Amino acid sequence: MNRSSSPAASARGLVYSTRGNHPVLGPSWVFWYLRCSKKVWFRLPVPPGAGGPLLFRFDGRPILHRSELAAWHAGRGEHPMPVVWGDRLGVGWGQGPLGTNLYLLIWTRWSWLHPRACGQPQRFSVERPQGWAAGRMDP
Repeated sequence: MNRSSSPAASARGLVYSTRGNHPVLGPSWVFWYLRCSKKVWFRLPVPPGAGGPLLFRFDGRPILHRSELAAWHAGRGEHPMPVVWGDRLGVGWGQGPLGTNLYLLIWTRWSWLHPRACGQPQRFSVERPQGWAAGRMDP
């Protein structure tokens, strides 16, 4: 596996939604701070199941589960510093708002600590790097 490979497919976040997939357009502090579950949606031009796993980023920094941190640093040193989540990434495929097809769950704790992301789903991105093992979806 080579996480530094160029992306075979990539996309920026397009829209936030509630857990029930109701879109939230523009900044909404009530949604950002009081909604327990939220999603950021992407339109990835690769059908589900094709290629390998997904690597999500926030402001260009990889989003990793804390168990992946040591392996990431071993292969890359200190740059870029990953965004570390204590929970596994919640990811899914489906029909989302605005023609999107892939979502990442945003953890409530994380949203409280990152108010600058409110109303800015484009700060998230996803890529399917080339050279990763087929069939795996975990970043």
